[in-house]
Amino acid sequence: MEAKDLMIGDWVYNKNIDNPMQIYPTIFPQMFRRKPNASTEDYNIFPITLTPEILEKNGFILKPDGWLWCKEKGIDDKNYIFIQFRKGCDEVRLVELNFVNKVLAKYEQIHYVHELQHALRLCGIEKDIQL
Repeated sequence: MEAKDLMIGDWVYNKNIDNPMQIYPTIFPQMFRRKPNASTEDYNIFPITLTPEILEKNGFILKPDGWLWCKEKGIDDKNYIFIQFRKGCDEVRLVELNFVNKVLAKYEQIHYVHELQHALRLCGIEKDIQL
C-alpha cells in the first residue's frame, strides 16, 4: 500500500500504536510531507482486512450467500451493499453496490476496509464504516 492509495477518513492499522486508526486531515498530509516518496510501511501503517466480524459490527446481516446491509429496513432489493466471501476462507470475492438513481456496481478487487470506504465515497453512498 502506498500513500497515494489512502484518503482522509480511511481506516488503517498502525503498528506503532498497535491499534487501528483513522486518518485525519491533521496527520495525513504532515506524515507524508516529511518523506514524499515514502511508502505507508515506512510509517508502520498497513491495510485492515475486511472481515465478517467488521461487517457484523457495521450492521451487515449474514444471508445464505453473503453479507447484506440495507439502507432501508425490510427492503432488500434496492439501496444495499452486498459482500460475498470465497468459500472456506475470509477473502472477499465480490462487493455489490445497488443504490437507486446512484449506482449499480460490482467490485472483485476489494479486500481491505479502506478500499470499501473508497468505493462507497466514489459512488456517493453515505455509510460510515466503524471498527
